[in-house]
Amino acid sequence: MTADIRTFDQISAGDVEMVGGKGLSLGLMAAAGLPVPPGFCITSESHRRDRRGGISTSLRQSILEAYRALRSGLVAVRSSATAEDGAVASFAGQQETILGVSGEADVCDAVAKCWASLDSERAKAYREKQGVGEMAMAVVIQKLVPAEVAGVLFTHDPLAPHSDRMLIEASWGLGESVVSGRVTPDRFVVNRDSGQALERHLGRKTIERTAEGEREVSTERQSQLCLNDEQLLKLAELGRRVEEFYHQPRDVEWAWAGGQFWLLQARPITTADSGDREKIRREEIEALRAKADPSGTVWGRFNLSEVLAEPTPMTWAIVRRFLSGAGGYGKMFEDLGFPPDPSLADECGYDLVCGRPYMNLSREPRMQWGDLPVHHAFAGLKADPAAVPYSAANFRTEGASFMQKVRMIWRSIRGGAKYQARSKSFAQTFRTKTIPEFVAETTAAMKEDWSKLDPAALLKKLDYWIERTLVTFARDSLKPTAFAAGSIATLHRTLDGPLGPDRARLAVAELTTGVHPDADADLPGALADLAATRIDRAAFVEKFGHRGSGEMELSEPRWNEDPQTLDRVISSAGATGGDHSHSDITSRVVQDAKLTISQASSLRSELDKLRTALALRETGKHHLLRGYALIRRALVELDRRHRLNGGIFFLTPDELPAILLGEDVTQRIAERRKRRAVALSLEAPPALFSDDLDAIGRPVPPPTGATTFKGVPLSAGVAEGPAMVLTDPHAPAPAMDAYILVCPSTDPSWVPLFAKAKGLVMETGGVLSHGAIVAREFGLPAVAGLPDVVRLLQNGQRIRVDGNSGTVVLL
Repeated sequence: MTADIRTFDQISAGDVEMVGGKGLSLGLMAAAGLPVPPGFCITSESHRRDRRGGISTSLRQSILEAYRALRSGLVAVRSSATAEDGAVASFAGQQETILGVSGEADVCDAVAKCWASLDSERAKAYREKQGVGEMAMAVVIQKLVPAEVAGVLFTHDPLAPHSDRMLIEASWGLGESVVSGRVTPDRFVVNRDSGQALERHLGRKTIERTAEGEREVSTERQSQLCLNDEQLLKLAELGRRVEEFYHQPRDVEWAWAGGQFWLLQARPITTADSGDREKIRREEIEALRAKADPSGTVWGRFNLSEVLAEPTPMTWAIVRRFLSGAGGYGKMFEDLGFPPDPSLADECGYDLVCGRPYMNLSREPRMQWGDLPVHHAFAGLKADPAAVPYSAANFRTEGASFMQKVRMIWRSIRGGAKYQARSKSFAQTFRTKTIPEFVAETTAAMKEDWSKLDPAALLKKLDYWIERTLVTFARDSLKPTAFAAGSIATLHRTLDGPLGPDRARLAVAELTTGVHPDADADLPGALADLAATRIDRAAFVEKFGHRGSGEMELSEPRWNEDPQTLDRVISSAGATGGDHSHSDITSRVVQDAKLTISQASSLRSELDKLRTALALRETGKHHLLRGYALIRRALVELDRRHRLNGGIFFLTPDELPAILLGEDVTQRIAERRKRRAVALSLEAPPALFSDDLDAIGRPVPPPTGATTFKGVPLSAGVAEGPAMVLTDPHAPAPAMDAYILVCPSTDPSWVPLFAKAKGLVMETGGVLSHGAIVAREFGLPAVAGLPDVVRLLQNGQRIRVDGNSGTVVLL
């Protein structure tokens, strides 16, 4: 053999970079006397050397010599990338596997296909999601086991990992039908010590794969379990031997042929189990308990969660500073005469609950009212959780001291006077001075070449633009929101009496329709113009390229980085409405409310202020995002230099100096990715109360009249979202984010669609199919075993997938 080829008996424990995770596992198991079909490995060095020019003549000769040593015949050709089947990511099915290859020319062609699969769309999407960087490809070639039955075995049941159960899935023929999800396999739960069957579930084994191709399974065999008790005993014994060899649980692919079991693969279980979920659930509860007020705290998921639903650690650390007392949000209140409580200098009004921002209603009033006794009504909100998003904090007079009452009156008078004074002159100064200065500075920065900066200078750029954008500029760009809130409150005071609170709320909403940002910041209008080809793409990107989908999340690309992401947005862009009927609506509201001439004049004056504030709020956000894009630019450049593959967004700003000193943060990033995925899979109610924190992870009952489908649980967790129903991974997909993917089954070609998915629903598939394994790695709740679900559900229908119970609810 040459240096390009390693037979299984030539592979040792330190060879993972040479033979990849799969090759290493097979070589070590073969050396340990486990039943591994004979084979050899083409090393990753040959791939690094020949990948661009193709298989060289000398490598081809070496491959064919090794193939002949196997006595030719049918073989399986499998990828074994250098990070594959590792402890962090399984890469289940992301690279190529070709079964039933025969003949020297076809073997070499199969090797070339394995190499090419490393650069496939699905493999790139998987690596990006998992934060895995550059890889090289080794290739395993083995004698093909002519399997009568094949499947997969978890030596610890992934749905009950701390029990004494093993989980087995099996189907007729080669194992490809099981791992691809093309069938719903037979499922067996066995006692891990004795091998005795505890549960048997008949699947839907309608097809089987053989070396000659795919064929239908007869009706008689479909209704027959494909493993008997004696085989289950032997398979459990083999699973125990594999686990004993590795000293940890393993996900095993196996085949039954000629009266014995063969091992085809054994990889670490990379997914979070129920123990991990419970540990993280308890951590979340304890963290919130430490933040709760002794008198009771309510957390509500609203406001910020609409634009930043699930922030990465880097984004949250930066946004948290932005919203703190010392950030732009706190400075805005200070400028308007309502300085925050000094204890909130490094704290904001939000907490992360299972990876999602929730407003802390005990802390939020202190941002405006300092240490004065201003509170939300805990008991009232507990009685009516639906009222949490609309709750208003009030001064609690009972128990307040005389001095506190005096301070409250003085603060209100002083702050009100300062607020009124600022509101009168703000719009002119903001439009003619604040915005132009910020635009000029950000424009100049966008033209700079930061790739030439040394690391320390780049870190200074990051710190500068966080301060300049989210403190200095934000303290002004956030003021229109405060002015708008004041005007809305004034309009409600005018209309609540004559119209009632509910009709008044609708009237105010009507009165503010048709408000547009200033022309240079009118994104909806520009998108409509772009969709109607009234402006060209280059002009749009020049003006709005710093914007993007999910733009408050720093890990999301901007449109000027990846203009193709505009296509989906353009396709859903419509014409924007004008405000031509504004005066008619105002006249109708005045008439309905029976306002006097004086009251009507005051209403129109306040409405003008409100519409100006709403326009400036969007204008300010548009320009703030210019600086925000520069923050992302610095992070992306640091990520590129240190080859973190997006991992920088799982760090925090205070950890960046250590990277510049060479600290290895790979494991920390992997752990945070996994923890975040698990946390996001935990169910959390829209309103959470400190006396019932165990509501985290508690299933929410389906609404009355909801339709429930019962299937097989594949991946734990609960998620809600619109259904994206597809039968082909390459078909045009509806324009939506945070969807539940609904499909017949998933093979690796579906993985790019997993990146934006919140959950997975399949007609067929088992716990150990490629789709199920990847869903668990990505933290997606998943359910299968739902025949005709792609016909029963429609695009856009809101559904809840519960991977704990195996149910899908049409809400």
